[in-house]
Amino acid sequence: MKSSQLSASLVIPALQQFNNSSLRSHNVKLHCARMGESQLLLLLRLLLLPTVLIGWMDCAGASTADIYKGARLGHRIVQTRYGRLHGLILPLDSFRFLRSVEVFLGVPYATPPTKQNRFSPTRAPAPWDGIRISDKYSPVCPQRLPNIQNETAALEKMPKGRLEYLKRLLPFLENQSEDCLYLNVFSPVNAGANEKKLPVIVFIHGESFEWSSGNPYDGSVLASYGEVVVVTLNYRLGILGFLNANPNPHAHARVANYGLMDQMAALHWIQQNIQKFGGDPNSVTLAGHGTGAACINYLMTSPTMVRGLFHRAILMSGSAYSSWALVEDPVLFAIKLAKEVNCTIPDDINRHHEQIVDCLRDVPLEDLYLADIQAPNFLTSFGPSVDGVVIRPGHSNLDIDDLMARNSRRSSADSGFQSSAGGGGGQGGGASGGGGGGSGSAFGGGYFGSGGGGTMNMGGHYDVLFGVVTGESIWRFSAHDIQNGFEGERRDKIIRTYVRNAYNYHLNEIFYTIVNEYTDWDRTSQHPINTRDTAVAALSDAQFVAPIVRAGDILAANSPPPVSSSSPAGSAGANAAASTSAGSTQPSGRCYFYVFDYQTKDGDYPQRMGTVHGEDLPYIFGAPLVDGFSHFPQNYTKSETALSEAVMIFWTNFARTGNPNEHHRQDSSLPVSKERNRFRSITWENYDPLHQKYLEIGESEESFPLSPTPPPTRALSMFLCEWFKQKSFCKLLTKWLFVCLFACGRGKLFKSLMPLNDFTCIFLFNKAIFLNGISVAC
Repeated sequence: MKSSQLSASLVIPALQQFNNSSLRSHNVKLHCARMGESQLLLLLRLLLLPTVLIGWMDCAGASTADIYKGARLGHRIVQTRYGRLHGLILPLDSFRFLRSVEVFLGVPYATPPTKQNRFSPTRAPAPWDGIRISDKYSPVCPQRLPNIQNETAALEKMPKGRLEYLKRLLPFLENQSEDCLYLNVFSPVNAGANEKKLPVIVFIHGESFEWSSGNPYDGSVLASYGEVVVVTLNYRLGILGFLNANPNPHAHARVANYGLMDQMAALHWIQQNIQKFGGDPNSVTLAGHGTGAACINYLMTSPTMVRGLFHRAILMSGSAYSSWALVEDPVLFAIKLAKEVNCTIPDDINRHHEQIVDCLRDVPLEDLYLADIQAPNFLTSFGPSVDGVVIRPGHSNLDIDDLMARNSRRSSADSGFQSSAGGGGGQGGGASGGGGGGSGSAFGGGYFGSGGGGTMNMGGHYDVLFGVVTGESIWRFSAHDIQNGFEGERRDKIIRTYVRNAYNYHLNEIFYTIVNEYTDWDRTSQHPINTRDTAVAALSDAQFVAPIVRAGDILAANSPPPVSSSSPAGSAGANAAASTSAGSTQPSGRCYFYVFDYQTKDGDYPQRMGTVHGEDLPYIFGAPLVDGFSHFPQNYTKSETALSEAVMIFWTNFARTGNPNEHHRQDSSLPVSKERNRFRSITWENYDPLHQKYLEIGESEESFPLSPTPPPTRALSMFLCEWFKQKSFCKLLTKWLFVCLFACGRGKLFKSLMPLNDFTCIFLFNKAIFLNGISVAC
């Protein structure tokens, strides 16, 4: 494993999901949120401990129960701002390099968003009396799950590996309720008693804006091995989480991104309470996968986000710049939903759009989710959208120059900023909006009492670790496509559909550019398998790689200059910067880019095509160290266990200091192992938009290798296709040439440009592609 420049190897197609083991989860049928109990009931529960643990295992699922086999109620009561909690002790000492963990499941972080609180901003939870036994997961938020009952029909939409993965995951998502705003805390035993507080990793789940949950992602192994506190959470999804009927958020802002506000509320709760669990509220890292990463990207740039609620971000396989990450016309889907459930559409929707929300608030939940509102392929029907409050207008057009200008204007104000932990306890109201009365941009009490004002953050001062896997879009193809490949006609249909739905202008130019770039012209004939591979690579680039690199460029634009690792001084500088990041209120804003390129050996896919979207998560959560848990696969090799150790160390180092490198840590109490020393000397260099260096995370029996790779012409072409979205493409010719400079890797600077019309620009762009890449044009 070593550093390299962003290259075409990053877009090698892949095909691997999860292990085809016999892992199966019990259906989660229990309503796992438990109200507070008296001291007498607590005593009875302690006397009936075996029964308690059996009930917990039924709720958690068989595979998760394996590591919870010896779980017992803990010895201490945790006093939070809202009440007392009693959790579980999970003994992991029998596993290599692990120690026991304290687990608190189903902890309420908000008032239930039910009845009149449906389609309302998140509010702080109500205090409870007595002791709440936190030994069960809460219900997940209401959601429409993928239909896999008819396997033949399902395989027409997904690979067999994806189907097997969903069979393991969906049982965790069957127990649903609108009362779902709960989080889970995983902390090393005795962490709460130590004066030295541990860094906190908050995981925002992905899969979809319309389904999934934080419950299946058990953080106990990551917390134990990495010496961190891990928090997972549920947030509102789909219709209940992202309904937006406001056609004019520019002029009349109203809260519509309720799911994002839930995440903000959870961060407020963490600021107020995490010290009681041994966590450091001044060292909080948000980590998200897929749609969860896009949510974090929005939080980093939201004017509603209070500075100081989190300090670092890990974006895994997702960003706010993907086509699926922003619903551009949310009112269209809101109107379709209203018509499906017989709500009246007002004549003047600009003035009376809240009537739609008021009507939908009273519609039974079952009726809402019987309405089948589908988005065009590759897009989202109910997900984040511009509401003028959480997501500002013009977010999708934010570029590097804009961000740098904004940060420059804010630099003096930031230097005097003081963090606020938010409002107080009780049931204080949140931000108004969406029919809840008042102005959507004015904030009341509760979590959001500190308002917007000078606390907004445009995203330039966070430490960021971001990356992709090598085959992000495998799951979008059918089982037949994956098994047999397909001809160019089907490839063209898939790419045309994507271009038509994702872009607004220059559709033909974009289509022909993509087809040309993702065709292997060295072959005299295109084999169906090769055509399949290039189509997978094109969609992976378009939906994941180019957007996340764009996000990285924007976030790194205001970072300190890159520190070279070629000299001892360079390493010392990087370490000093990391220390500053950990202990100073002055943000460093360093970025690190990775490409995860390893396919689990005993996997669901017989084809060896690379790494599938989400296949990195078992390694991040430490599943190989305990032979699997939850919906993750089982049966890992020793080298896969070592890879998981490496990834967890990188991630927790980053959460601790803002620097993922291991060699700068002098305080680690973790055991030294042969596997640990295999990567200890590696230096992961920070990312900058010019050099675009990244770390490829892979595995072999002897080392973690990375071979030199060619320039990033494919991902680069996707950048240019992004610019085709704008009518005045020629105004961006200077940026086009600037990106050419990146691809060439030479120090040329193009200063003199001649006026060109749109046709000439398109001709030059396509000419450059046909002349074997953009480097020729440079």
